Amino acid sequence: MRMNMDYSVVIPAYNEEKTVERAIRETAAVFNPLSKQYEIIIVDDGSTDATAKIVDLLSNELPMLKLVRHETNRGKGGAVRTGVMNASGEFVLFLDSDLSTHPAEAPAFIAKMGESDIVIGSRRIPGAVIAKPQPWYRSLSGRAINFIIRHFLKLPHRDTQCGFKMFRREAAQNIFQDMSPSRWTFDAEILMRAYAAGYRVNELPVTWLNNENSRVKTNEVLSDLWYLLKIKGRLNK
Repeated sequence: MRMNMDYSVVIPAYNEEKTVERAIRETAAVFNPLSKQYEIIIVDDGSTDATAKIVDLLSNELPMLKLVRHETNRGKGGAVRTGVMNASGEFVLFLDSDLSTHPAEAPAFIAKMGESDIVIGSRRIPGAVIAKPQPWYRSLSGRAINFIIRHFLKLPHRDTQCGFKMFRREAAQNIFQDMSPSRWTFDAEILMRAYAAGYRVNELPVTWLNNENSRVKTNEVLSDLWYLLKIKGRLNK
């Protein structure tokens, strides 16, 4: 029987043995003082390293910690979808295991949920801080991808791809249940489906640190653009 929680934090993890313990402990350090029921769901996305073993060991110490495993790698979108569909919290947050955006941002997002169904983090609105920038070529390609997504998909946000988003559980599960595992562009699909369903979306600035080991490849994102355009056509019918 699933216990209802106030918050669920979903962290997708693929070969994150070097980062996953820190992500778990620092997330717990943020949520413990809130004096609310919460869970941390690690979705091991077919890792071949010690990620799952580390989470298993930590779960003996941290009862709010849950591990869900994929036998094979499904990509970040698939991992987040699995976490969301297993979430029990009234509010569901997903963030990256490398803590590019730190869970310390969560209380501001929780406060914003009173007027929102979804709150997304943004690195490109006033108040955002890039504490550790990307190399110039990654920054340029990221801006180009965001330009394409905004103008072809007509999304009113300057940063759709930030990996820090909070949802009301009902909204999250309604959106994710129909999603395909579209790897890195799943963030844009989330927003397309949210607007099509009439959900209230707000954004907040975040502090962001570049992950030098990012596995995102520009050609992968661009290859998904045609798929997103087809989804947009279906949603607008």
